[in-house]
Amino acid sequence: MKADRDHILPSATSDLHQQMQINPFTLRFPGSLEGAFLDSFFKNSVAMVRYSLLAGIVLYSLFGILDAQLLPAMKVKLWFIRFGLVVPVLACVIGLSFLSFFRKIWQGAITFAMVVAGVGIIIMIAIVPPPVNYNYYAGLILVFIWGYTFTRVRFIWATLGGWLIVGFYELVAMAISHTPFPILMSNNFFFISANLAGMFACYSIEYYARKDFFLAYLLEAEQDKIIAASRRLEKIVQERTHQLKKMNEELRQEIEERKRAEREREKLESQLRKAEKLEAIGTLAGGIAHDFNNLLMGIQGSISMALFAMEREHSQYERLKATEEYVRRGADLTKQLLGFARGGKYELKSSRLNELIEKNVYVFGRTKKEISISTSYADDLWMVEVDECQIEQVLLNMFVNAWQAMPAGGQLRIGTENVVVDASRVTTPGLVPGKYARISISDTGVGMDKATQERIFDPFFTTKEMGRGTGLGLASAYGIIKNHGGVIDVVSEKGHGSTFFIYLPASERVTPEPQEPSQEILRGNETVLLVDDEEMVLDVTGEMLKTLGYTLITAKDGREAVDIIKRNGNDIDVVILDMIMPGVGGGDTFKLAREINKDLKVILASGYSIDGQASQILDKGCKGFIQKPFDLKQLSNKIRDILDTN
Repeated sequence: MKADRDHILPSATSDLHQQMQINPFTLRFPGSLEGAFLDSFFKNSVAMVRYSLLAGIVLYSLFGILDAQLLPAMKVKLWFIRFGLVVPVLACVIGLSFLSFFRKIWQGAITFAMVVAGVGIIIMIAIVPPPVNYNYYAGLILVFIWGYTFTRVRFIWATLGGWLIVGFYELVAMAISHTPFPILMSNNFFFISANLAGMFACYSIEYYARKDFFLAYLLEAEQDKIIAASRRLEKIVQERTHQLKKMNEELRQEIEERKRAEREREKLESQLRKAEKLEAIGTLAGGIAHDFNNLLMGIQGSISMALFAMEREHSQYERLKATEEYVRRGADLTKQLLGFARGGKYELKSSRLNELIEKNVYVFGRTKKEISISTSYADDLWMVEVDECQIEQVLLNMFVNAWQAMPAGGQLRIGTENVVVDASRVTTPGLVPGKYARISISDTGVGMDKATQERIFDPFFTTKEMGRGTGLGLASAYGIIKNHGGVIDVVSEKGHGSTFFIYLPASERVTPEPQEPSQEILRGNETVLLVDDEEMVLDVTGEMLKTLGYTLITAKDGREAVDIIKRNGNDIDVVILDMIMPGVGGGDTFKLAREINKDLKVILASGYSIDGQASQILDKGCKGFIQKPFDLKQLSNKIRDILDTN
């Protein structure tokens, strides 16, 4: 009856020797399998190698007792061979076995130790006189047994070592010791027989070691096949499961995409409405600020003229000075409106933020004694190009906001540091990669929830009760920083305070320090063309110019100003030009005026700021800018600064 084939492990039940395909003489596996076997053989043998070498040292040393008993007169020579030659070699091989490179040399090293042990005994046989030397032949037999079996030397290496020992014995016996022929033949019979028996034993040991390795290799291969089959089956199951889920997943994704698209559309519509609302409010705020500044210009000019003509001892002098201070506060309010409308950069220059912050912290701290203020400034903080007055306004708004968040007092921490933002770290909306000087302002106040954080920069939004705030402080701060190319970010938690981060772009440009304006009222006798569509501004500014000694020509709009320049261009020394006028605006008027007289000096005067169109006109050759409202001293200094500069 034909035996059933083993389907579980067929390779283990067939002709294993034929499958191994080893070389019958060298016992080598074909291909890369030999290297795998040698690695495994070394790992499994290295401990046995050390033990066998140690045993060889012990036996070799114990036989030293035989030397002392049989040949006390020659024990020094014999012990030199044992302890000065053979034992150190065996010990050295043990030491080398602990080094990483031993794997490459271990067969040669152990074979060498085997040969040295055999040669040592042969030398002792040669120098010891018969018949005492016959006792040492047993030691040589032990070397064969030890080298072929216990040292784990492969068949090829062990055979080489064994025949080297036999050959050395033949050389010594015949050429040096002149051993009698009957004894030589008897010894050769025993040595060669022992060597052949050792070869057979070593061959068998290595063969079965390779057989065990090959069986393990086959078993591992079969296990890999089973694992691979299991994985294929698992993959098929997963594919079938995936196919069953695919339709549901696609349907779910389609529904989710529609919901996401709807949410995105609603979000974009909300952002668009908010942007349109902010733009409309910003335009309105800018227009109000412009008109209000013109109104303040009339008041400021009248007060300035009155103060100029009045003695300090006059009973109404201080009242007029107080009124002038009220006008200044009104101008500060318009600056907040312009800041929110992102029109708040007046005079940019490279600034040291640490000094600017320290000055404002000092002033603020003197008025708010209930707050503990601590600062931490970066020593190497980068320069920033800012309007210092506007940044001071931002800092004041932020300090006041922190103070109001701590009604029972608390701690205010202000710090600065350099920050490099790369594309992978951009998490704050509006922040672009680059180098920034960052200001951090932290309080220990009441904190804010998420809903409040989303609205704190909206204009006219305030959490304070009616009559306690306008809701423009943070909105104007946000507009000013945005207009400087920066960003304000906030981190807060209800009941755990807030931290505001102000990012301002670093600047490598150095702005010359501006000269301090003269504290005197400077006069002149040149001809000034004043262009403004506001009758009130024309009247009060005209009176100021006449008071200063200038010859005055006025124009109510840009077209009239161009006609005057055509007729009297060579007689006009400087033009004070309003920026916003109906019909021909300040920009077009400047362009037409310079076409008539390219050397004409022009000063822009506006209730807006130096930003935007005014900045472009200044870049095209306009000589200066003066912000409304201005007083007699500011006007006189600005005109002389322009006229006296070549």
